[in-house]
Amino acid sequence: MNRYRLYFDESGVHSYNKLETVHEQHLALCGVIFEDTQYQQFQILWEGLKRQFFKGDPDEPIILHRKEIMSRSGIFSPLEDDATRAAFDAEFLKIVEQTSFTSLIVVINKARHQAQYGVPFPPYHYCLVALLQRYGFWLGNRRGDVMGESRGKTEDEQLKSAYATLYSNGDWQQRAAFYQQHFTSKEIKLQPKMKNVAGLQLADLLAHPAKLRCLSNRQIPGVQESEFGKRVADVFWTKIRKRWDGKSLGFGEIYI
Repeated sequence: MNRYRLYFDESGVHSYNKLETVHEQHLALCGVIFEDTQYQQFQILWEGLKRQFFKGDPDEPIILHRKEIMSRSGIFSPLEDDATRAAFDAEFLKIVEQTSFTSLIVVINKARHQAQYGVPFPPYHYCLVALLQRYGFWLGNRRGDVMGESRGKTEDEQLKSAYATLYSNGDWQQRAAFYQQHFTSKEIKLQPKMKNVAGLQLADLLAHPAKLRCLSNRQIPGVQESEFGKRVADVFWTKIRKRWDGKSLGFGEIYI
């Protein structure tokens, strides 16, 4: 029997405290869904990408993280060279294009949400519900589990509680039976960066450009996609969950 897993990561600020910029006003959760055999093939390519461009200790994992890659410092200092950076970008896009997975992006406008509801639930949890609903719809008659990145003791406890509540009680649209039918585990899996989970790293690198594309599709003022970000988002949208007629809004692309 095939096994499926949703890996997800966020882009943006989790709280309602910072709402000055477009980036701070919007929080996104990006998900990538893999079948087990396809994921194993992706892992091999992913590790090969790292070792091709970054020469760290062979006994230490190389963790691809967007913020650190953008800084081009430490182990990622080879990206200071324009030719090396162009080659890395091209190989990264090639792997994403060739890898079989399904993508999801959920973006919440926190400023609008707070104005509408006063003191709503944490925005991260709103995005999580929307993400898990679409994952469940995508699974259909199949079953799978869910993995996110550990973000700290308090945040992890809140996330585990939110997931457990969904699994046991459902949400405002789907009953508990929906989640119990589709998910193989009543507990969410959380792993820290040091565990070197390829799926979480991919979700991290895709989250920001996918978020900007979602906002650009809504014509949100102040949104500007970089040239490389546009290319990443273009590939992301070829993988996104769509309706039979090609529509992604409300299916793989959710704006709250």
